[in-house]
Amino acid sequence: MNIEFIEQELLEDTETVMTIVAISSVKSQCVLARLMIDILGRPGLDNDMQFMGSGDRCTVTWTQPNLPLDVTKTLVNLAINPQLNLAK
Repeated sequence: MNIEFIEQELLEDTETVMTIVAISSVKSQCVLARLMIDILGRPGLDNDMQFMGSGDRCTVTWTQPNLPLDVTKTLVNLAINPQLNLAK
């Protein structure tokens, strides 16, 4: 899996930041969902994560947890490349 982009945007007329992550080369959206749950917690309990996907591309969005962009990039990279955890 590869990160196409990660961005954050302020929702209009609020102080809420939405994080948007587009991931390509997704072989299994179920596996991706499990990996994202491992880093962000359980949807509906720990976050408001949503998945939208078609074919081998998936977009994940959330407003909670509100993480800085650099932390988000690190966590998503670790999620989709679990072998990075072993390198440490």
